[in-house]
Amino acid sequence: YRVPWQVIIRRNWQTWFNVYLFALFSYWVAHYTRRVWLERRFDHVEISFAAQNVIFVLLVLVRRQHQSIDRNPWNQLVAIVAFCSGMLFMGQPGSGGPAAAGISKVITFAANVLGILCLLNLGRSFGILIALREVKTRGLYGIVRHPMYATDVILRAGFLVSHWTWLTASLFVLSTACYVYRALLEERFLSRVPDYREYMSRVRYRFLPGVF
Repeated sequence: YRVPWQVIIRRNWQTWFNVYLFALFSYWVAHYTRRVWLERRFDHVEISFAAQNVIFVLLVLVRRQHQSIDRNPWNQLVAIVAFCSGMLFMGQPGSGGPAAAGISKVITFAANVLGILCLLNLGRSFGILIALREVKTRGLYGIVRHPMYATDVILRAGFLVSHWTWLTASLFVLSTACYVYRALLEERFLSRVPDYREYMSRVRYRFLPGVF
């Protein structure tokens, strides 16, 4: 008895899609890292960024299949815009001089380290779209409900310190708004699960303990 190819595709499409994303993101990471190396900019900040990217692409390849996914196209568009918004900052001119550059490096390095910890905390539950894989409640997720999104906002804030223009400031506001909106949409979707509702009642803050 042979399983029809349509059934094989339906059963394994998430795995094949993960392989495609792994290849796509791996190419970008390799290209970016090579460029930074050739430009002799491979300092501790870029090393931390490269480490975060390596963990990211590996998790894309081995992540769990989702149990359910938000089928609202608008919600997923918000999620994708938030995820990809960092690309819009690249290539913008620097400003502020050495002091701003130094502060920016400190903030960026801290965000990269936090990003690595968040990815390791998420493990195979990492996702790009709004979907249910596994409810994480420990580690950084025991402090705030969306530490990964918070680190992305911090990363963009660090970039903004040394690349201040009206364009980058506008991009920062748009990016932050997308992450906040995504968090709200994600919580609305995941709150269908009793475990997540209990988690929300126990971990009160979304991004910053004691504030929001």
